[in-house]
Amino acid sequence: MPDAWDHPDTVRYYEAFCREHARYRDANLALCAAADLRSGQRVLDLAAGVGGTAEVARAAGCEVVCFEPARRMREAGARRVPHAHWTGTWPESVGAFDRVLCGAAIWQMTPMEETFARAAALLRVGGVFAFNVPSMYLGEPDPPGGGRDPMLLELPALVAAGRAPRAQAAAPPPDAARIDELLRDAGFETRRWCMRSRLTQAALRDWMKIPVISEALLGGMAADDRAARIDAAYAECDAASWRWETWAGWTAWKL
Repeated sequence: MPDAWDHPDTVRYYEAFCREHARYRDANLALCAAADLRSGQRVLDLAAGVGGTAEVARAAGCEVVCFEPARRMREAGARRVPHAHWTGTWPESVGAFDRVLCGAAIWQMTPMEETFARAAALLRVGGVFAFNVPSMYLGEPDPPGGGRDPMLLELPALVAAGRAPRAQAAAPPPDAARIDELLRDAGFETRRWCMRSRLTQAALRDWMKIPVISEALLGGMAADDRAARIDAAYAECDAASWRWETWAGWTAWKL
């Protein structure tokens, strides 16, 4: 996971996306609400990125440890949330945390059963592990939105025109039922929840500019050249189009 995200262009475009669009901010707020954060709790943020989840947890009065293996993402996060403790290695203190959070990254932390077991070991009894996953990644399609392109399929097609997509190395995450099973095997009692928001054409455009996201379509192109190609394709799309995006979430209590 870290190599793909440990590049200054990735950090630059990811931060630009987060400044302009609420996709991750809304997902982080829903995640932290589902985790029932309380002032004074000790929280571990897994794959903390540039600190979006940690920022919400700090605002709730929590003491936050951020584990982010990609150095450049970690450095950007430490600038954004300097009062959290940032580390590039898994903590090892058994039962040291009240909450373990993972915002928009759990499917990259493989094998998932190992991640769940590690999270369980780090939580006190009764502590909460909470994470979220876009439902489409679980094979659960979203309903259409609005505009000429209510599933936002036109922009990726235009961007990829004339280029053969590269094969994706990462396997898709297991489905929701399998995630439930893996959590139970790790010693958790679970509850599923979801949030739904609108993903606009402009947000999709800027999300695709993050080099990691567009690698399969535009691998081999420099980041700024990719962005220019994506902008040119966007100019041919219906800017008013949008689609629904559902995030599936889990709140899991350590037994």
